[in-house]
This record gives sequence, structure tokens and C-alpha cells, in this order.
Amino acid sequence: MPAPQDWAPYYGIEDAAKVYLRDPTMALDQLRGVVEFPSIQSFFMSRRVTEESWGEALSQEVVLTDGRRLIMWRADDDLSTSDGQQRQVLNASVRTILLSTITDHILTTEFEILNDGTRRLAEVRLRMYTQLITRSHEKSATDTDFFCESFRYDKSVDNGGLAQMERLLQFGRVLSRSI
Repeated sequence: MPAPQDWAPYYGIEDAAKVYLRDPTMALDQLRGVVEFPSIQSFFMSRRVTEESWGEALSQEVVLTDGRRLIMWRADDDLSTSDGQQRQVLNASVRTILLSTITDHILTTEFEILNDGTRRLAEVRLRMYTQLITRSHEKSATDTDFFCESFRYDKSVDNGGLAQMERLLQFGRVLSRSI
């Protein structure tokens, strides 16, 4: 799989997708169906390659906000079995969540302290917790644990580099102002 260019220098989602995603046309078409691109306030992208028993698999993700919603496009290479036949497939989805359902939002920055005492951005972590219940566990007749949907995103020196860390930081700040 060829290495993508960095998306972070591009502030338009279309240009960023074309240089970073393997399937930019699909992503842009599916996103265009739920959001008008001029209304996008901030976005970031990620991708991850894994080795599966059947070969390399790519996961791609675009996360954006228009100030009212969190919109996530995700595509994953997978293996499907139908009629006894295995075939490689691409599962792509768009998910839309109202920002009003986000109950907690944590934007963490980690800085490395260099020998001369200066600080260098080393990692950015964004955590979002919603009130959307994904499962529950009844502990007793009167006590139940509820588990809510959460989203976790990380960028670091080794995972995206400085420009992508700064863009995730920007996204988290835009989200903070919108919640």
C-alpha cells in the first residue's frame, strides 16, 4: 500500500482527502450526502494499516464538525463470507451524532521536556463521552451499570507528526466552543 501524503497542510476537506485517503471519492460522496462542505468548521483524518490472515487491511477515518453535529466517515477493509465464498470487502459508513449528546470532552496535550528546558508537543489526545448507552450490566435487582458511547483519538510525533497533532488540537478546541 503506498504511503499517503500528509493531510494536515490542507484546510479544505476535498484537497486533504485526495492526498490522504485511499478512497477519497467514496468518502467525499458519502460525506457530501450529510453535510455541506462550506459549513465544516474543523476536521481531522486518520488511517491505520493492519496485517490480517488474508493480507493488509486499511482503516480510514474522517471526523468533522459543522458546529451542531459530530460527523464520522469510516471505511475498513474486511473479509466477508457469503454462500461459502470468502471475498474481500470495504465497509464504509457515515455516522452523525448531535453535539448536544456529548457529555464530557477531554483534550489532553503532552509535552516532552528537552535538555535545554524547552517543551515540545509530543502527543494530543481527544476523548469524548456521550449519553448514548451502548450496553448495560445488571449487577443486582436494584443496581445496573450503564456503559455509554465514547470516542478516542490520538496523534503523536510517531502517529501523524506535529501538523496532525496541531489539527487535532484545533478540532478539539472548535468542539469545546460548540458544546
